[in-house]
Amino acid sequence: MKKLGIAAAAAALCAAQAAQAVETKIGDTILAIGGYVKLDVLASRFSDGEVGQGTARDFYVPSSIPVSDGSGDSHSTLDFQAKETRLFIKTDTPIDGHKLGTVIEFDFISGQINPTISNAASGAGNENVTNAYNPALRRAYITFDNWLFGQDWTTFENLGAIPETLDFVAFPSDGTVFARQPQVRYTQGGFAIALENPQTTVAGVGSTDDNILPDLTARYGFRLGRAELMVAGLLRQLKIDNAAVAGPPAVPARDDTAIGGGVSLSGKIPFGRDDVRFMLTGGDGIGRYVALGTGSDAVVDGSGTGLDTVPLVAGYVAYRHPWTERLRSTVALSGIHIDNDEHLVAGTTTKSVYSAAVNLLYSPVKPLTVGVEFRHAQRKVENGDDGALDRLQFSAKYMF
Repeated sequence: MKKLGIAAAAAALCAAQAAQAVETKIGDTILAIGGYVKLDVLASRFSDGEVGQGTARDFYVPSSIPVSDGSGDSHSTLDFQAKETRLFIKTDTPIDGHKLGTVIEFDFISGQINPTISNAASGAGNENVTNAYNPALRRAYITFDNWLFGQDWTTFENLGAIPETLDFVAFPSDGTVFARQPQVRYTQGGFAIALENPQTTVAGVGSTDDNILPDLTARYGFRLGRAELMVAGLLRQLKIDNAAVAGPPAVPARDDTAIGGGVSLSGKIPFGRDDVRFMLTGGDGIGRYVALGTGSDAVVDGSGTGLDTVPLVAGYVAYRHPWTERLRSTVALSGIHIDNDEHLVAGTTTKSVYSAAVNLLYSPVKPLTVGVEFRHAQRKVENGDDGALDRLQFSAKYMF
């Protein structure tokens, strides 16, 4: 068994982008500018309700699929958008025997209003005339030798297991660990450990913003034969500290902490020219890190004042097959199951989401990819209501 360097295992997507980047040298500093331009055309059918224009129609957001008891009406939409287009600027400078670097990356889709993912609203545009959207920060960090300071993908995530898909969230959304946030990370060979920005999400309450301890994340990448594998762990404080509300309705004071944690195993296993990429994640109180926050970290307990953690399990498997040097396909299955206490959560709380996707991608030249992808997803909530999404997506993407 060989250690797999984090840079090799966890930066596959970044390396692919950097390979196309324009580089120049200014003094001792190497400056790279790159990114991609992408057009997406999405034809969506929601089986049990209407979804307004926004992120749920721009990419797959599991928690946004409308559900009903069977009485809901189906709605179909067609969207053209180029908001996924992104740009990064990277520097690398040797100074006094050390390696100093920076990365800044932004796009035009991450900052839109979406209460299922974030409480923040940042510069969402509209489609009436100009389709203008403000840039949003994705990553911004400093590296110094083995240290990273700033905003990056959570250390609990494995970028080396990304399937090749057209959806904005390249991982199958309902089955993956996925978060970007400020952190301090140390990397040595195949091992990385980090202190990351804390936040607690509570069912029926929202984000508490009361944490006083950082989330602790760690991962270890290694090779087993030709397989590239990674195991990751997460340990975190969950906290609520709210004053009483006279009402109506009256709400008692809430002041409690709980401990959340989880593990994730992921990787890429080659089979000749084909490969299988997978992730399996389970834990208690890790909802914010999985499936775009489809589940909550915790729920207010039966007393109405404390916190109970919410268990979940999620995962995906994706099979990639190249038909020719320029033509390839990926088939993916994914899902999440959330073990809510049905006595403590609303009946509309998500219980499970499952999806399947298949695509056909063609690159007439290496930097350019055009393709088509079909996805079917089903969401079920605690009271038994359910709904489905069927989406056909066409994309054209040029990396530079």
